[in-house]
Amino acid sequence: MKIKELKTNFNDIYIIPISDLHIGEKGFNKESRRKLKGYIDWVKKTPNAYIILNGDLVNCATRESKSSPFDQNMDLTEQIECVVELFKPVKNKILGAINGNHENRLSDYTGYSPMISICERLGIEYLGDSAVYIMRLGCRKNGTSPRLSFTLYSHHTTGGGSSFGSKINRVAAMREIIANADVFCGSHNHMLGAIHSVTQFINETTGRIDNIRQMLVDTGGYLEWDGSYAERNMLTPLKIGSPRIHLIVKRDRKGGKDESHKDIHISI
Repeated sequence: MKIKELKTNFNDIYIIPISDLHIGEKGFNKESRRKLKGYIDWVKKTPNAYIILNGDLVNCATRESKSSPFDQNMDLTEQIECVVELFKPVKNKILGAINGNHENRLSDYTGYSPMISICERLGIEYLGDSAVYIMRLGCRKNGTSPRLSFTLYSHHTTGGGSSFGSKINRVAAMREIIANADVFCGSHNHMLGAIHSVTQFINETTGRIDNIRQMLVDTGGYLEWDGSYAERNMLTPLKIGSPRIHLIVKRDRKGGKDESHKDIHISI
Protein backbone atom coordinates (compact mmCIF):
# COMPACT_ATOMS: atom_id res chain seq x y z
CA MET A 1 0.00 0.00 0.00
CA LYS A 2 1.33 3.42 -0.94
CA ILE A 3 0.36 6.89 0.24
CA LYS A 4 -0.07 9.83 -2.14
CA GLU A 5 -0.49 13.38 -0.84
CA LEU A 6 -2.13 16.33 -2.56
CA LYS A 7 -1.85 19.87 -1.20
CA THR A 8 -4.06 22.52 -2.75
CA ASN A 9 -5.38 25.98 -1.94
CA PHE A 10 -8.82 24.98 -3.25
CA ASN A 11 -11.52 24.72 -0.60
CA ASP A 12 -13.29 22.04 -2.64
CA ILE A 13 -12.08 19.50 -5.17
CA TYR A 14 -13.56 16.80 -7.38
CA ILE A 15 -12.13 13.29 -7.59
CA ILE A 16 -13.11 11.08 -10.54
CA PRO A 17 -12.11 7.43 -9.95
CA ILE A 18 -11.91 5.71 -13.33
CA SER A 19 -11.73 1.93 -13.62
CA ASP A 20 -12.76 -1.11 -15.62
CA LEU A 21 -12.32 0.29 -19.11
CA HIS A 22 -11.20 -3.13 -20.40
CA ILE A 23 -9.76 -1.53 -23.52
CA GLY A 24 -9.26 -4.29 -26.07
CA GLU A 25 -12.49 -6.07 -25.10
CA LYS A 26 -15.14 -5.69 -27.80
CA GLY A 27 -17.50 -4.24 -25.18
CA PHE A 28 -15.36 -1.09 -24.97
CA ASN A 29 -17.04 0.50 -27.97
CA LYS A 30 -18.34 3.84 -29.28
CA GLU A 31 -20.57 4.65 -26.30
CA SER A 32 -17.85 3.63 -23.85
CA ARG A 33 -15.31 5.89 -25.55
CA ARG A 34 -17.82 8.78 -25.74
CA LYS A 35 -18.60 8.50 -22.04
CA LEU A 36 -14.95 8.34 -21.04
CA LYS A 37 -14.01 11.28 -23.23
CA GLY A 38 -16.78 13.30 -21.57
CA TYR A 39 -15.21 12.79 -18.13
CA ILE A 40 -11.72 13.54 -19.42
CA ASP A 41 -12.85 16.74 -21.16
CA TRP A 42 -14.69 17.85 -18.01
CA VAL A 43 -11.63 17.29 -15.81
CA LYS A 44 -9.43 19.13 -18.31
CA LYS A 45 -11.55 22.29 -18.15
CA THR A 46 -12.28 22.13 -14.39
CA PRO A 47 -9.32 23.53 -12.38
CA ASN A 48 -10.16 21.72 -9.13
CA ALA A 49 -10.89 18.30 -10.67
CA TYR A 50 -8.55 15.28 -10.49
CA ILE A 51 -8.54 11.64 -11.61
CA ILE A 52 -7.43 8.45 -9.93
CA LEU A 53 -7.05 5.29 -12.02
CA ASN A 54 -8.43 2.25 -10.23
CA GLY A 55 -7.42 -0.71 -12.37
CA ASP A 56 -8.52 -2.82 -15.34
CA LEU A 57 -7.73 -0.12 -17.87
CA VAL A 58 -6.56 -2.78 -20.33
CA ASN A 59 -8.19 -6.14 -21.05
CA CYS A 60 -4.92 -8.10 -21.14
CA ALA A 61 -6.56 -11.43 -22.02
CA THR A 62 -4.48 -14.61 -21.81
CA ARG A 63 -4.98 -18.19 -22.96
CA GLU A 64 -6.13 -19.09 -19.43
CA SER A 65 -8.34 -16.08 -18.65
CA LYS A 66 -12.14 -15.99 -19.00
CA SER A 67 -11.78 -13.71 -22.03
CA SER A 68 -9.65 -15.03 -24.90
CA PRO A 69 -6.78 -13.05 -26.49
CA PHE A 70 -8.19 -14.16 -29.86
CA ASP A 71 -11.50 -12.46 -29.07
CA GLN A 72 -10.00 -8.99 -28.53
CA ASN A 73 -10.02 -6.12 -31.02
CA MET A 74 -6.58 -4.87 -29.92
CA ASP A 75 -3.43 -6.62 -28.78
CA LEU A 76 -1.81 -5.53 -25.50
CA THR A 77 0.57 -3.06 -27.17
CA GLU A 78 -2.39 -1.35 -28.85
CA GLN A 79 -4.37 -1.38 -25.59
CA ILE A 80 -1.58 0.44 -23.73
CA GLU A 81 -1.22 2.92 -26.60
CA CYS A 82 -4.96 3.64 -26.51
CA VAL A 83 -4.96 4.27 -22.74
CA VAL A 84 -2.00 6.64 -23.04
CA GLU A 85 -3.59 8.62 -25.89
CA LEU A 86 -6.92 8.91 -24.08
CA PHE A 87 -5.44 10.21 -20.82
CA LYS A 88 -2.57 12.29 -22.21
CA PRO A 89 -4.66 15.54 -22.20
CA VAL A 90 -5.13 15.25 -18.40
CA LYS A 91 -1.91 13.51 -17.36
CA ASN A 92 -1.02 16.40 -15.02
CA LYS A 93 -4.32 15.93 -13.17
CA ILE A 94 -4.01 12.19 -12.49
CA LEU A 95 -3.03 11.59 -8.87
CA GLY A 96 -2.00 7.98 -9.32
CA ALA A 97 -2.89 4.53 -10.65
CA ILE A 98 -3.30 1.05 -9.17
CA ASN A 99 -3.57 -2.41 -10.70
CA GLY A 100 -6.73 -4.33 -11.36
CA ASN A 101 -7.05 -8.06 -11.81
CA HIS A 102 -6.62 -7.69 -15.58
CA GLU A 103 -3.25 -5.97 -15.21
CA ASN A 104 -2.34 -8.60 -12.64
CA ARG A 105 -2.87 -11.32 -15.24
CA LEU A 106 0.43 -10.29 -16.83
CA SER A 107 2.04 -9.57 -13.49
CA ASP A 108 1.23 -13.11 -12.31
CA TYR A 109 3.03 -14.56 -15.33
CA THR A 110 6.00 -12.20 -15.64
CA GLY A 111 6.18 -10.03 -12.52
CA TYR A 112 5.57 -6.93 -14.63
CA SER A 113 2.28 -5.02 -14.78
CA PRO A 114 1.22 -3.17 -17.94
CA MET A 115 0.06 -0.40 -15.57
CA ILE A 116 3.74 0.37 -14.95
CA SER A 117 4.22 1.05 -18.66
CA ILE A 118 1.10 3.23 -18.77
CA CYS A 119 2.28 5.27 -15.78
CA GLU A 120 5.79 5.69 -17.17
CA ARG A 121 4.50 6.93 -20.51
CA LEU A 122 2.04 9.36 -18.89
CA GLY A 123 4.53 10.50 -16.26
CA ILE A 124 2.17 9.65 -13.39
CA GLU A 125 2.75 7.74 -10.18
CA TYR A 126 2.33 3.97 -10.12
CA LEU A 127 0.93 2.99 -6.71
CA GLY A 128 0.82 -0.81 -6.94
CA ASP A 129 -2.21 -2.73 -5.71
CA SER A 130 -3.81 -0.20 -3.35
CA ALA A 131 -3.33 3.39 -2.27
CA VAL A 132 -4.30 5.95 0.33
CA TYR A 133 -4.75 9.47 -0.98
CA ILE A 134 -4.43 12.31 1.53
CA MET A 135 -5.88 15.55 0.18
CA ARG A 136 -5.12 18.70 2.14
CA LEU A 137 -7.49 21.50 1.17
CA GLY A 138 -7.27 25.22 1.87
CA CYS A 139 -3.47 25.31 1.99
CA ARG A 140 -1.64 28.62 1.89
CA LYS A 141 0.50 29.48 -1.11
CA ASN A 142 3.58 27.97 0.52
CA GLY A 143 1.70 24.68 0.96
CA THR A 144 1.47 24.88 4.75
CA SER A 145 -1.38 25.10 7.24
CA PRO A 146 -4.09 23.01 5.57
CA ARG A 147 -7.53 23.88 6.81
CA LEU A 148 -8.79 20.30 6.67
CA SER A 149 -7.75 17.02 5.09
CA PHE A 150 -9.68 14.21 3.40
CA THR A 151 -8.50 10.63 3.05
CA LEU A 152 -9.50 8.18 0.31
CA TYR A 153 -8.61 4.48 0.26
CA SER A 154 -8.44 2.96 -3.21
CA HIS A 155 -8.41 -0.76 -4.08
CA HIS A 156 -9.65 -2.65 -7.14
CA THR A 157 -11.11 -5.33 -4.78
CA THR A 158 -11.51 -9.04 -5.47
CA GLY A 159 -14.27 -11.62 -5.49
CA GLY A 160 -17.87 -10.82 -4.75
CA GLY A 161 -21.20 -12.08 -6.09
CA SER A 162 -23.59 -10.86 -8.74
CA SER A 163 -26.15 -9.16 -6.49
CA PHE A 164 -26.01 -5.42 -5.84
CA GLY A 165 -25.58 -6.05 -2.12
CA SER A 166 -22.61 -8.35 -2.57
CA LYS A 167 -20.93 -5.79 -4.82
CA ILE A 168 -21.06 -2.98 -2.27
CA ASN A 169 -20.07 -5.45 0.46
CA ARG A 170 -16.65 -5.76 -1.20
CA VAL A 171 -16.18 -2.02 -0.74
CA ALA A 172 -17.40 -2.21 2.86
CA ALA A 173 -14.76 -4.89 3.52
CA MET A 174 -12.07 -2.30 2.75
CA ARG A 175 -12.82 -0.74 6.16
CA GLU A 176 -11.25 -3.82 7.74
CA ILE A 177 -7.94 -2.73 6.18
CA ILE A 178 -8.11 1.06 6.68
CA ALA A 179 -10.72 1.93 9.29
CA ASN A 180 -10.86 5.71 9.29
CA ALA A 181 -10.79 6.89 5.67
CA ASP A 182 -13.42 9.41 4.57
CA VAL A 183 -14.00 7.66 1.23
CA PHE A 184 -13.49 4.06 0.11
CA CYS A 185 -13.28 3.45 -3.65
CA GLY A 186 -13.64 -0.13 -4.84
CA SER A 187 -13.91 -1.40 -8.40
CA HIS A 188 -13.96 -4.77 -10.23
CA ASN A 189 -17.73 -5.33 -10.27
CA HIS A 190 -18.59 -2.55 -12.79
CA MET A 191 -21.41 -1.18 -10.63
CA LEU A 192 -21.92 2.54 -10.03
CA GLY A 193 -23.03 3.07 -6.45
CA ALA A 194 -22.48 4.95 -3.21
CA ILE A 195 -23.79 4.59 0.33
CA HIS A 196 -23.17 6.38 3.62
CA SER A 197 -21.58 4.65 6.57
CA VAL A 198 -20.47 5.66 10.05
CA THR A 199 -17.52 4.34 12.04
CA GLN A 200 -17.31 4.94 15.79
CA PHE A 201 -13.99 5.25 17.60
CA ILE A 202 -12.86 6.06 21.13
CA ASN A 203 -11.35 9.52 21.51
CA GLU A 204 -8.83 8.97 24.30
CA THR A 205 -8.21 12.71 24.64
CA THR A 206 -11.83 13.68 25.29
CA GLY A 207 -13.03 10.36 26.71
CA ARG A 208 -15.94 10.34 24.27
CA ILE A 209 -17.11 8.20 21.37
CA ASP A 210 -16.62 10.07 18.11
CA ASN A 211 -18.17 9.30 14.74
CA ILE A 212 -16.59 9.40 11.30
CA ARG A 213 -18.98 9.81 8.39
CA GLN A 214 -17.74 7.70 5.49
CA MET A 215 -18.71 7.07 1.87
CA LEU A 216 -18.48 3.62 0.26
CA VAL A 217 -18.17 4.02 -3.50
CA ASP A 218 -18.36 1.48 -6.32
CA THR A 219 -16.51 3.08 -9.21
CA GLY A 220 -18.45 1.69 -12.19
CA GLY A 221 -17.14 0.51 -15.55
CA TYR A 222 -17.20 1.11 -19.29
CA LEU A 223 -18.15 -2.15 -20.98
CA GLU A 224 -21.23 -2.03 -23.16
CA TRP A 225 -23.44 -5.04 -22.59
CA ASP A 226 -24.23 -6.11 -26.17
CA GLY A 227 -21.58 -8.37 -27.60
CA SER A 228 -19.36 -8.34 -24.52
CA TYR A 229 -18.58 -11.08 -22.03
CA ALA A 230 -21.28 -9.53 -19.81
CA GLU A 231 -23.91 -10.70 -22.29
CA ARG A 232 -22.24 -14.09 -22.77
CA ASN A 233 -22.11 -14.71 -19.03
CA MET A 234 -25.65 -13.45 -18.35
CA LEU A 235 -24.45 -10.56 -16.19
CA THR A 236 -26.77 -7.70 -15.28
CA PRO A 237 -26.55 -4.68 -17.61
CA LEU A 238 -25.11 -1.74 -15.68
CA LYS A 239 -24.83 2.00 -16.24
CA ILE A 240 -21.59 3.03 -17.95
CA GLY A 241 -19.46 5.72 -16.31
CA SER A 242 -17.67 6.87 -13.17
CA PRO A 243 -18.76 8.58 -9.95
CA ARG A 244 -17.89 12.19 -9.23
CA ILE A 245 -16.71 12.72 -5.65
CA HIS A 246 -16.97 16.29 -4.37
CA LEU A 247 -14.88 17.02 -1.27
CA ILE A 248 -15.79 20.33 0.37
CA VAL A 249 -14.45 22.38 3.26
CA LYS A 250 -17.24 24.54 4.64
CA ARG A 251 -16.80 27.45 7.01
CA ASP A 252 -19.36 28.60 9.57
CA ARG A 253 -19.03 31.54 11.91
CA LYS A 254 -20.03 30.62 15.47
CA GLY A 255 -19.47 32.73 18.57
CA GLY A 256 -17.33 35.18 16.64
CA LYS A 257 -15.01 32.42 15.37
CA ASP A 258 -14.70 30.69 12.03
CA GLU A 259 -15.23 26.94 12.27
CA SER A 260 -14.48 24.57 9.41
CA HIS A 261 -16.02 21.20 8.73
CA LYS A 262 -15.89 18.59 5.97
CA ASP A 263 -18.65 17.61 3.56
CA ILE A 264 -18.76 14.96 0.84
CA HIS A 265 -21.15 14.64 -2.11
CA ILE A 266 -21.20 11.79 -4.62
CA SER A 267 -22.78 12.06 -8.07
CA ILE A 268 -23.38 8.87 -10.01
